[in-house]
Amino acid sequence: MKKSSIGFVLAVTLVLFGCSSNSSIEKQLSTTMAKMNSAEKVSRDAQGELTELEKLEQELFYETMELSHEQLGEVKIKVTELEELLGQRLAQIKGEEKSIRKATKSMDELDVIIEQVDGDVKKSIEELKIAVSNRYELHSSFVVEYKKLTSLQKELYEMLVVVETRLMGLEDKVGEVNAQNEVVRSAVTSFNDATLKVNTLKDAAFVGLQDEE
Repeated sequence: MKKSSIGFVLAVTLVLFGCSSNSSIEKQLSTTMAKMNSAEKVSRDAQGELTELEKLEQELFYETMELSHEQLGEVKIKVTELEELLGQRLAQIKGEEKSIRKATKSMDELDVIIEQVDGDVKKSIEELKIAVSNRYELHSSFVVEYKKLTSLQKELYEMLVVVETRLMGLEDKVGEVNAQNEVVRSAVTSFNDATLKVNTLKDAAFVGLQDEE
């Protein structure tokens, strides 16, 4: 039942501005990317808490699985604790969603910048905007899949307190959880790859602006 947290940092380049007309564009681009990075701070901070909650929940699940049906009272107590931890994880995910939505609003500023440039610089910033948009879409996909994972986990926890639950049914549900966890892991990888691409294109855009000074 190993789970995966999304981990990412949108790197922000500090730009030394020249005296050419492009310095204004550099400053606008730097400010816009910094706004996105700042807006995502809540999301980044939530990751540490989310990772810790997942670790605690996983350990508690293994402890619960070691109990027998004769210890049903203890099982129910631990399942309640598991569901509380799961609820806390969902709260963290909601915080991430809100943070990313705030960051997404800064994308409109890239359109303003694009209108002020042309040639290769325009193309590079357009590519950057597409990459940024794709990155945020991938985060939305991650959230959807993560919520599916928590729903399956909740169903699994509920099965633990049902005396009539057969071992085969429990194993099937664990299989569903593990399969969905792989989907989440894939979503995490895609998002982190998209973050690297955004940072690469961002750096390239700054280099292009500086080359034209």
